[in-house]
Amino acid sequence: MPIDITKFTVPELFKHIEDLPAKDRVGAIREISNLRPEMKMILGYTYHKNVAFALPEGDPPYKVMETPENMGHNRLPKEIRKFEYLLPTNNINQIKRESIFIELLEAVSPEEAKLVLMVKNKKLTYKGFNRKLVEEALPELFEGEQ
Repeated sequence: MPIDITKFTVPELFKHIEDLPAKDRVGAIREISNLRPEMKMILGYTYHKNVAFALPEGDPPYKVMETPENMGHNRLPKEIRKFEYLLPTNNINQIKRESIFIELLEAVSPEEAKLVLMVKNKKLTYKGFNRKLVEEALPELFEGEQ
């Protein structure tokens, strides 16, 4: 029985792919990325060589969102648009840029915040995820790289 990926948070999608046999991951990434554009955006921000965030090294101090056990959060798809403000091509004040980043971390669930930090650090720590896998699944993400 196929799963309904629309109900999953983005970190849950990564964990789902991580749990698949290695031979099934490429197809799963393609399928999920077509249905959930935020997945493709996260992979592009993480692995595209031309993407660099204009943020200081390390993790900033932020307040972890306290989420009740029975309340699921899937705020990252709504908040991901803020990533564009974190790039050096966006001409905003550095203090404002860092404030936006902290606000983003505080607006999402703890699991989503961990994923945001992985993207910022350009290293997904989910088992089996690497640039080679993503290039095979989504070669269009890497067009125009220098």
